[in-house]
Amino acid sequence: MESSWRDSVVLDYEVDFPGASPLELALYSGGAALFPRVVLGETTGWGTLRRPGVLDIPQAEYDGVLDDFAARCLDVAFVCDLYATLRRLCAQLETATGRLSAPSASRADVGLAVDALVELMALHVLNWALPMDRLEAEVGGVVGASAARTLIMRLLVPTTSAHLADFAALTATAARAIGDERWSSRAATDLAQTIGHLQRPGLAERPFESAGNLETYIRSLDPDDVAHLEAMRHARMRSERSLARDVSRLYLAAHDRRALGPVVATTLVCRLAAEEEEQRRRRQSATLSAIRVTADRLAVDLATVLPSMHAGAPVPEFTAEPRLLDMSDGAWAWTRS
Repeated sequence: MESSWRDSVVLDYEVDFPGASPLELALYSGGAALFPRVVLGETTGWGTLRRPGVLDIPQAEYDGVLDDFAARCLDVAFVCDLYATLRRLCAQLETATGRLSAPSASRADVGLAVDALVELMALHVLNWALPMDRLEAEVGGVVGASAARTLIMRLLVPTTSAHLADFAALTATAARAIGDERWSSRAATDLAQTIGHLQRPGLAERPFESAGNLETYIRSLDPDDVAHLEAMRHARMRSERSLARDVSRLYLAAHDRRALGPVVATTLVCRLAAEEEEQRRRRQSATLSAIRVTADRLAVDLATVLPSMHAGAPVPEFTAEPRLLDMSDGAWAWTRS
């Protein structure tokens, strides 16, 4: 939730995620505070952290950063550097998360994983900071305003498969394996570790992190369910091929090299924003799960775990239970529609 008060902009994630834990809120507010440093290479962060989940930014500072980002979105070199930043931050977080499974993992390792995750969380701002009007204008100058809007919307998909598509493909494959009697308890455990944490966002344990729960769900699928899940993967492949053809036509339609650069940057930054959402979502979920398990093993109170940048910030009180996605059998009715 973004709101303005006098000469300040308030980013309030407590409104966006009611009932979320202090750590989850701190990841979003801390990530937003790091946006100018991580994305634009500035030496300072954004605004002042009031408490986990609430960031106050002077209006002029807020506008200046977003204007700078909007202008640089049309620079191919800048966007390519952002892809490199995403890869670097994902690798950094994967290393930090991996340390949590070691027998020697300590409270310090939990802190390092949290700090690595909050850096990656800086990229979540891309999703609402994209200068859509400017991007549409660049593409519209080549193919027209109406076609530009449609193409921009189609570009806002990740370059790798979405976690929901992977979930569908893996569960369909597992259902086939059960039917062919190629299933085992080890396979159930491995699958739960691979996709169980993707069931829903947040710090709390997910039902599908249990191999038994996940296997029960898979065994409940009938052949039509499995066919539908497999069809999702094939539909994405067809859509990706169609999009690649249309982007090629867009590049060929650019009348000169000067026009081509901003158009290429536009297509890349749209895919980047979606890819960041996908990769961050996967790693955020896996790291929070590892942090929860490690904190339980070390008897660390998760209410005391915050990014180092939030040290000393007041922790909000919560009275409501987290409102998480319903993953009961009824919630999967869409797979049968």
